[in-house]
Amino acid sequence: MWAQQSLSNVRGRSAGIGERISLGGVGVRGFALEAAGDPDIWESLSLAQQTWIANTLAKLNELIVKSTGTTCPQWTPTIHGAGFCFQQWVNNAKLGLTKADGSPLVLRTDGLFDQETLDALITVAGMNPKDFPNPYPAAGAAPSTKEEKGLSVGAMTGIGLVGAGVLGGVIYAATRGGKRSRRR
Repeated sequence: MWAQQSLSNVRGRSAGIGERISLGGVGVRGFALEAAGDPDIWESLSLAQQTWIANTLAKLNELIVKSTGTTCPQWTPTIHGAGFCFQQWVNNAKLGLTKADGSPLVLRTDGLFDQETLDALITVAGMNPKDFPNPYPAAGAAPSTKEEKGLSVGAMTGIGLVGAGVLGGVIYAATRGGKRSRRR
């Protein structure tokens, strides 16, 4: 599981330290050191999106520790530490995730949070709605600071329909009443 991987050789691909190396054709540096041109998207995400990612990674780590009794040795509550462990877990979990072209999804293993890592996280969370009930927020959405409680969509729709009916009745009575007074 998580704790069974090291940085030295992951799935036949080197992830060591030192000079720029290639991981799946993409230049990387080991130990989550960013190489020039790496597609790290973290800074381009909204605060709500970053919050969702951090919370989802923390919850996923908690669930994995609870179910397996193991932890990722590199786990830290930072995006690169948590992202690295998530990348390792997806690569080792044999979830059957595939790219759009049908080839198996193998994430980078350097902790940089790229689009493929984000897509995999959204997919894993979506596969487990009981554990991850909150969907990935749209760009520009404000982060939720508390659990939202309120009326369901059905209740709001019903209230809106009743309100429209009452307003329509008042308008009808007002306009109909005007015609009666002219007849007299």
